[in-house]
Amino acid sequence: MAFYPQEKIDEVNEAADLVELVSHYVSLKRAGAVYKGLCPFHSEKTPSFIVTPHRRMFHCFGCGVGGGAITFFMKIAGHSFPEAVAELARRYGVDLPEPEAGASPQAQSRTNRAAILEVLDKAREFSEKLLWSEEGGPARRYLAARGLNQRTARDFGLGLSLDAWDSLVKHLSAKGFGEQIMLEAGLVKPGRQEGRYYDAFRNRVMVPIFNAEGRVCGFGGRLLGEAENQPKYLNSLETPVYNKGRLLYGLHRARPFLRAAGMVFLVEGYFDLISLAAAGINEVVATLGTALTPGHLNLLKGHVREVLLLFDADEAGQRAASRALPLLLNAELDGRVLTLPQGHDPDTFIREFGPEALYEAASQAKDVVEFQVARMKAAHPASLTGQARLAREARELLSQVPDSAKSQLLRRRLARLLELDEEVLGRFKQEDERRKTLTHSPSRQPAKEADYDSLAGALLKLILIHPEAAPPVLEEMGAFWPNDATRQLFDRLKECFELRGAVLPEAIAIDDCEPMAALAAEAAVAERAYRADESAAVAGDYMERLKRKWRQRRKTELSVDIKKAQAAGDEAGLARLISEKNDLLLQ
Repeated sequence: MAFYPQEKIDEVNEAADLVELVSHYVSLKRAGAVYKGLCPFHSEKTPSFIVTPHRRMFHCFGCGVGGGAITFFMKIAGHSFPEAVAELARRYGVDLPEPEAGASPQAQSRTNRAAILEVLDKAREFSEKLLWSEEGGPARRYLAARGLNQRTARDFGLGLSLDAWDSLVKHLSAKGFGEQIMLEAGLVKPGRQEGRYYDAFRNRVMVPIFNAEGRVCGFGGRLLGEAENQPKYLNSLETPVYNKGRLLYGLHRARPFLRAAGMVFLVEGYFDLISLAAAGINEVVATLGTALTPGHLNLLKGHVREVLLLFDADEAGQRAASRALPLLLNAELDGRVLTLPQGHDPDTFIREFGPEALYEAASQAKDVVEFQVARMKAAHPASLTGQARLAREARELLSQVPDSAKSQLLRRRLARLLELDEEVLGRFKQEDERRKTLTHSPSRQPAKEADYDSLAGALLKLILIHPEAAPPVLEEMGAFWPNDATRQLFDRLKECFELRGAVLPEAIAIDDCEPMAALAAEAAVAERAYRADESAAVAGDYMERLKRKWRQRRKTELSVDIKKAQAAGDEAGLARLISEKNDLLLQ
């Protein structure tokens, strides 16, 4: 299934430091031989996410997800299996074979992403070099006027794009990059003349955008001077490596500060963030020209408990803060809103008043629910019509919080702050739900059946927790094993047993099969349930039950095949099938 040889996949899993990898995204605390934290894959307030370093496995007892380093990286970063293997191999120094001709689409996608990241890094090097060259004088003066010194500019890798049509195209071409990969990376645009390309960023201070792994995945550019029909700020377009809804600027450098503070300032632009960092405020991240999304908050919730929204004082900034309320509630994060004086944004405020004033203002910041209520009250008069509109807005807000307990608590608080009867809001919600039921009455979906044999899964889990019971299972059960997802894990365990003479759970990597990755991870953090002599007896019972299931399935298959052989007049085949069925009946 995977493009890479299994031994290379195993090597990546063994080389990866799972605790270090997970700690980039989740605040972990040691608890005996394991580490615990809040699961980054679902909302929770009590830690149920476990990392077991000696088994090289993670598992969440809340949502059931689990596996090794590759599985974790796939899910947290949104990579495909080959992409996750390649990135972890690069990070932990594992050499991988080059993709072969006619490689799978997944392998081609991985190769393309790697090439895009490489060309972006070369573009960053070029722009940074230009900033500190003779041609970078105007850009350096612009940065100085914003209060940014050389150290800050170098820390953030700031650069310059020349006021020229194709300086970057020529530079990257000389480095051996084709124009197609430059186009896919969002660095160039096609010209009017076929086959000609020009730089996407020109005459701008360049801000490299780093992903969660610290690699350049895109750029922002601030125009120098004025230019007709040119936006002041320009960001990279969406590419295979740049997705604004899943990126937070500055996160890769802010992680240790976020864990220490337990909170984060969330701003709307990269220069806001850079200005705050230059003033010594490092627990800050920024969105990239897009509204706050659940994906953004998922990136944060493993590191902080509270998000302090530090948006512009204008109406657009305040609306953005209002929209964050249901997102924060659904992400299990507390939120507050720091309203700056009119006419200020985070950049101007920090330069005029300094970091102490910002921290003081933050200590007075409104809870996000109180902030929203104040906006709602200001928008509607205290008349009957105004109160009705308030109730409707409150109902709309409640409809965005599907968790019934949270919705009930929020309804109670909204009713008190808005001076409305809680029953009125409750009736509005009930009417809304009835309306949805009447207008959207999809047929009930049947419960999803298990995608593997539960008995086979239970036996695999048993021998992972009790490896001493594994030998007879792996030696005898190959012919009786169901052909489902459990087969892959069974084969891996058997291969490990034949190579090493024992079942070693830490050596089993099933990252490209999610149900088995979760099963193996759950077993890795489970306590022993039986003594050695007891586990063998339990395994024997599972084996007999699996054999009976196999015989029953085989009898059914043989009955169908016998009818087909009779219809076809295949006497030799018929005799063989009847003999096999009779043998089974005697067992």
